[in-house]
Order: sequence, then C-alpha cells, then structure tokens
Amino acid sequence: MANKRLNRLSSIPDAFIEKLSPIQRAIFEKLLAKLSGLKTVDGFIDRTLGNQRIVDEIRTFIHDELLKTNYPKAVKDFADEFSVQSELTKSYYSAAFETTFSTALADASVKQIKKSVVQALITDSVQAGFLSPLENTLSVAVNSGASFVETVKSIRDFVEGNEDVDGAILKYSKQLAHDSFANSDRAYNSAIADELEIEWFLWAGGEIATSRCFCIERHGKHYHYKEIEKWGRKEDVGECNIGDGWAGMNRSTDEKTIFTYAGGYGCLHTVAGVSIFDVPKEDVIRNIENGNYTPSKTEAEFFGL
Repeated sequence: MANKRLNRLSSIPDAFIEKLSPIQRAIFEKLLAKLSGLKTVDGFIDRTLGNQRIVDEIRTFIHDELLKTNYPKAVKDFADEFSVQSELTKSYYSAAFETTFSTALADASVKQIKKSVVQALITDSVQAGFLSPLENTLSVAVNSGASFVETVKSIRDFVEGNEDVDGAILKYSKQLAHDSFANSDRAYNSAIADELEIEWFLWAGGEIATSRCFCIERHGKHYHYKEIEKWGRKEDVGECNIGDGWAGMNRSTDEKTIFTYAGGYGCLHTVAGVSIFDVPKEDVIRNIENGNYTPSKTEAEFFGL
C-alpha cells in the first residue's frame, strides 16, 4: 500500500503529461489552418488590417479549439486521481496506527488544491503560458511583415516544441502537475498526522535524476517533527544550506508548510507519519539527547533505554 502510494507521486502526473503531445499537435493543425488565411506578399506577411483581425481572433479561436480536444478530459481524469491518492493515504494511516480518525480537514484541503489545479490548467496557465505569448508573437509578425514560413516555424516550435524545448502546454503543465499532485498528497498526509498527533516521520519517496541535496540527505531516514520544523525555519539544514535555506526550497516554506512542500519544487518525497516503534533506536536517542522527545516507560523499555 505504502509503495503504491509513493510510486503514484510520479506515475500519475507522468500519465497526464504523456497525453499532452498529441493535443499540442492537434492545436497546431487548427492554428495552421487559421494562419493560412493571412495575406502574404512575396512570402512575407502583409501589414494589413485584415491580417491584424485574424491575429485578434486567434486567442479566442485557439482557446475554444483546445476545449474541443481531449485536454479537458485529461485534466479531469488527473484531478480525479487526487481523491484516489487521498484514499490510499487514509488506508495507510488506518492500517499503520490501527485507529479511526476524521478526514474532514484533510478532505477540504485536497478539494481546494484540486480546484486550484483545474483552474490553472484550464484557464490561468493556458492564458499566461500559451495564449498570450502566442498572440504576441503573431502580432509582432504581422506588424513587422515577417516571413510567413519563418513565422509558422516559430509558432510550431512554440506550440509543439522541438528536440530542444517542450511545447507550451507541456512546458507549463510539467511542474504544475508534479508539484500539485505531490503537494495535495502531503497536505492530506499532514492533516491526518495532525489529527492523530503523530510525532515521528519518515522522509519517504523515490530519488530521481533531479533530486537535490536536501532530499538526498534525508531520503529513507526518520525524524521527529521538531527536527523537520527547524528545517522549515531554515535551521539545521546541514551541508545543503545555501545561506537562506536549500536549493529548490519553495519560497512559502515555513515550520508548518514544510510538511506540505517537503523538499520544494519538483520534490517527489512525502513526510509519512510512522509509529515510534518503527523508528531506528539511534534516531530516538538523538531526539532524546537534543531535548525533542521524552519516551514513555513502555517506549524506554522497548528501546532498552
């Protein structure tokens, strides 16, 4: 159960992202048909009001065409996976701590994140990361009388991408998809951990090619929540300290939000609550010595303290 949940932190966003290339291709074909209406003279776009009107229509036209593709369904299917992930997290805590608990606050946090993600993918990021730059490029081309062939090539590289860069939709969706899904999982996880008053956590997840120093140092290790809160305050960051936190740290990280943001942008780790009886003895002793933790009699006997 735990491994399945952790693997989904990358597999679910990746599955969504894989659907985007054909969508970008379909959009470019629609756009190319629209651009064919531009009047040219000797291969250069004529500087006319008619051509400018076509550019003015592009934003609405392409947005409408995007909504006719599989893009809205891909976004909806992706958003639905947030709830599936929440159920896996709930099952993990029910089994690990053999107890029942309220998920009202956790459910509300995930619902809000889902709403924000759908808004960003369907409207906000589409406008800022795709439609506005596209319209600007076309407007400059018409106003300057640019080469039609070169303009089409430039637009194709922007919309579909090439061997060096991702297409616009794919580009803005990549980090948003990964970060939002991981943040949703960690927010749900954190809310349940607070509900159960869990003190011990495992820095769990998969190391990837882009894993940074901060997560590599902590991967697979156990910590008391007070240690994690210190990192959120940019204290005791260790060798990964770059003077004001660590490389990749989300700018909104503090002693509370670190349980949601973890290592920061692109991080696929989660801060999973665990029973003290699953924590290595040396980690318990470290936190007794630094004043973070005082074991109960039963716990002291269990660890032979």
